[in-house]
Amino acid sequence: MNVEEVMNKRVEFVEANATVLEVIEKLVNRRIRSVVVKPKDEKDTYGVITVRDVVFKCLVKNLDPQKVKAYEIASKPLITVEKSMSIEHVLSLMERFNIARVFVKEGEKILGVVALMDIMSAYLVRRLL
Repeated sequence: MNVEEVMNKRVEFVEANATVLEVIEKLVNRRIRSVVVKPKDEKDTYGVITVRDVVFKCLVKNLDPQKVKAYEIASKPLITVEKSMSIEHVLSLMERFNIARVFVKEGEKILGVVALMDIMSAYLVRRLL
C-alpha cells in the first residue's frame, strides 16, 4: 500500500503572519489537528502547527494568541513524502522523527497528509476485505 491510497486530501493552510488565534479558530472550526504554515518568503520553508504546538508553545506559556504569529510556533521543516512512497517507509519516518503525521507532495505542491489515524483506518479497511 502506498501513501496516495491512504492520504487525507483535506489540508488547511495559513499564512506565516497569521495570528495563533486565527490558527486556533481554524483548528476548532474545521475540527482538524494541524495546519500547514506557508513560507514567509522565498528563503523560508513550509511548517506545521499542531494542536500540541498551540497548547504547549503558546497557551501554557501565557502568550497572547492575538499577538503571536504562526511562523513563531510552527515546527520546521515540514516532513514530506512523495505520493508513491510505501506506508512502511512512512511509518519508519514517523517513528524515527517521533511525529504523528507526514505531508504528501508532488514536486513542490502539498497534496495531502497521512496521520497515524489514517494508517490505522486503512489497516482496518484492508483487514475487512
